[in-house]
Amino acid sequence: MQFATMTFRNVMRRPLRSGLTLVAVALAVCAVVSLVGIANGFKDTFMDFYQGAGVDLLVVRSGSARRLTSTLDETLGDRIMELDGVVDVIPGLADVVSFADVGLYVVPVSGLKPETQVFEAMEPIEGRRLLKADGQAVMVGVTLAETLGKKVGDMLEIVEEEEYEIVGIFESFNVLQNGSLVVSVGELQRLMGREGEVSGFSIVTRDASDEVLLDRIAAEVEAMESEVKVRPTREHVESLSEIQLAVAMAWLTSAVATVIGSVGVLNTMFMSIQERTLEIGLLRAIGWTRKRIVSMVLLESILLSILGALIGIAIAFVLVNFLTHMPAVNGLIEGHIRFGVVMQGMLIAIVVGFLGGLLPAFAASKLSPAEALRH
Repeated sequence: MQFATMTFRNVMRRPLRSGLTLVAVALAVCAVVSLVGIANGFKDTFMDFYQGAGVDLLVVRSGSARRLTSTLDETLGDRIMELDGVVDVIPGLADVVSFADVGLYVVPVSGLKPETQVFEAMEPIEGRRLLKADGQAVMVGVTLAETLGKKVGDMLEIVEEEEYEIVGIFESFNVLQNGSLVVSVGELQRLMGREGEVSGFSIVTRDASDEVLLDRIAAEVEAMESEVKVRPTREHVESLSEIQLAVAMAWLTSAVATVIGSVGVLNTMFMSIQERTLEIGLLRAIGWTRKRIVSMVLLESILLSILGALIGIAIAFVLVNFLTHMPAVNGLIEGHIRFGVVMQGMLIAIVVGFLGGLLPAFAASKLSPAEALRH
């Protein structure tokens, strides 16, 4: 009998105990893949939001890690526009609203300057884009419009007693935009009581690949105001407290699940060794070395973990797809999992199997043939 075949049969001949171990490892890997996958999807959503609009630099208040709490004077945009190499400066204001009647509580609202470059990423499938002449008008993302059951020409109460006419339903390559509202920056300033203020500015430069140009523009803008911070798109997204918190919580929860999975494997392998004392003694008696015994036990442990990982990854894909289509988060988070996250889950499973089987493997290798046969 081949070594690998024997190892596989050892795992399969105890279906109940092996099944419980598979469940423990599957839950651990599912937690890692799903939670980290969602956190990365959250980050990708923000990244796509800015890069799709052709934004090269973002200007926010220094020390403000959250986009919603950043406050800058709107007139700063005019001064930035005068800098050499700057093609466009787009002021933006951000807020969130809720529609409790359909179970939506965190709907992004973007206040943007109509007829600017950022609207190119929002392709109207019904109606039109916002115009500078519009008053209380709103564009609604296709996902949000479907959830709310709204169409062009309907009225939408964004906040209490403030109704806006839907002039366009748009579709974007970015899932965050598809679940959001867009009004003119002036209208959102009025609704929020922040006239003359914006959350930040998006800068479109002459050449996004010219790092020297970007660094110069960033330095010149920061020199205008002491409380201003300018970052490239990727750096800005990675610095957002929402992103950092999501990633940290995902890994923290995953670490707890991984420890539980490791304990499950450890317990299963120790019980297996106790039940197979005679068998291991016979193997030692016919010439199996301690190294070969250790290899067998470790391989059994790792095999259990890999099988559990495959189950956990499959569950994670189903779970993430289900969760990201729930009304409360639909249109906020991408429902895909990166290949790299799947590989991280597999690697963690292998580590769990190795660590969980290491002590039992050494315990099995130390059994002397005589003691094992007496047992």
